[in-house]
Amino acid sequence: MKIIFRSMIPLTLLIVLLSIWIPNFVVSSVASADNNAVGSTIGGVDTGDLKGKELEALLTNAVNEWYTQNLTVTGGGTSVELSSSAFQFDIESTVANYENQVHKSWFAFWKDTPTVHLPLIVFPSEIVKNEISNVSSWDTELTYSSVELNAAYLKTDPVEAVVIDVSVLETDRISLSVELMPEGAMGINELVLALHETVIEPQMAFSMIEKLGDTMNLANREAINFVASNLYNAALNINAEILERHSQNEIPSYLKPGLEAKVDAFTNEDLKFANTSSNPVVLKLIMEEGELKTEVYIPVKETEVSVMVSQDEEIQPRTITRYSADLAIGQTEQIQEGKKGLRISVYRTAFDEQKRVSRDYYPPVDRIIVKSSKQPEVKAPAENLNNNPSYEVDLVGDGFQDIDTTNGNGQNNASTTPVNGSQNTGSNESNNSANDVAEGEENLPPGSYYDKGGNLITPK
Repeated sequence: MKIIFRSMIPLTLLIVLLSIWIPNFVVSSVASADNNAVGSTIGGVDTGDLKGKELEALLTNAVNEWYTQNLTVTGGGTSVELSSSAFQFDIESTVANYENQVHKSWFAFWKDTPTVHLPLIVFPSEIVKNEISNVSSWDTELTYSSVELNAAYLKTDPVEAVVIDVSVLETDRISLSVELMPEGAMGINELVLALHETVIEPQMAFSMIEKLGDTMNLANREAINFVASNLYNAALNINAEILERHSQNEIPSYLKPGLEAKVDAFTNEDLKFANTSSNPVVLKLIMEEGELKTEVYIPVKETEVSVMVSQDEEIQPRTITRYSADLAIGQTEQIQEGKKGLRISVYRTAFDEQKRVSRDYYPPVDRIIVKSSKQPEVKAPAENLNNNPSYEVDLVGDGFQDIDTTNGNGQNNASTTPVNGSQNTGSNESNNSANDVAEGEENLPPGSYYDKGGNLITPK
């Protein structure tokens, strides 16, 4: 009996210890399993220590906040904005799945509580899938999967679409132009790279300002207008609907008058046109050896398009004359050559119907010349001798007065000698000097003289 007693003491002690430890262990394990894992997330939302209905309410609020922003999908030169509310979420099933993954059985007390990051369960959206399928250059299924994944984690970043090879769309070339780059154009290469292989979907609009964005800051006005003009010319030749176009109001060195365009982001002057065909069109722009090659491709050509430029009126320039003291007397210089102005109408024929697309006015350039403002020197005219009391007329023509016209008393003593050489024998004849006698009169017979008619009179 003594041996049996000693062996039962350790056994009894073990049973007592187990009765104390096992309930505490079970309670601790269950409590650990009920707590959420630290650092876990659902749909990008930190779950904290929430569970059940409280966690569902947190996720519902996060989804409603996400609904306030739309989703943007871009790729291949096309951008589509999708309504985020087109997606619906199974929040209850998501929370249940989360709790199953963080739950830990009581007998696995040696394991740490797992940290999980789960996406929200998203119901399939046919609305979103149809919007994506409208872009023929995108792979519908792969692009939709990317969009759905963003929605599952409540992301708002733009989604990059999966673009298919656009060469499958380049079946028929419907427009081609090759234009020499104008002098002074800078930054054309950057514009061309941003526009190359742009796909315009059916019934979709193209905006040059929206397409280029900040790339326009890399080019100057000449380069932007040059590229815009070539795009406008291409739009006319594919029967696109012109939504917005502005003229440069001067005839450029490229294309025909009426086919040019101007784009200015600062004044919000844009080039916009819409693809009215039932097929996507592909723009291809390439710079080679100083020339811009602009092509437009389409899978199936729908109609022949022709563009005609009509010169309605020719306006002659004016000549503007300016004066400058820097030029020599009689010198004239031309500082601006005059150019004729034009009124132009552009017509387009498609589906056997001709319509006027635009009418433009290019004002004439005035001819400007500069003449010398200097004048030749002109001698002052001789004073009027009739108004001068000191002089009488010079009948002899020797440049000297014929006789003093006044005596000491202020009386007029003038005597005149006719141009025919006749001599007036007045009372003051004695005052005449030998210089006042016409040459040859001293040889006349005594008493002879010439009358006013120039006849010699000799007394008998």
